[in-house]
Amino acid sequence: MLRALLAAAIVAAAFGATAALAVTFRFADQGDALSMDPHALNESLQLSVMGNVYEPLVGRGKKLELVPILATSWKQTAPTVWRFVLR
Repeated sequence: MLRALLAAAIVAAAFGATAALAVTFRFADQGDALSMDPHALNESLQLSVMGNVYEPLVGRGKKLELVPILATSWKQTAPTVWRFVLR
């Protein structure tokens, strides 16, 4: 048991294990979000708040092509089914 704890401590020290730093996120907008449910509302204020909270699977590039964001790849496996590989 002691040997396992010592080995874990050595590995953690070797890879530079450190505590995570807390960061404050401040957001200002013209009003308050009425819900944190991404499906509840579809208005610009709500979408601006949700854009800072949730990350989409894919986005649009400069030529409006689909580009990966959370998903690294995707394919259609059936007419109504898509499979996404997440990063």
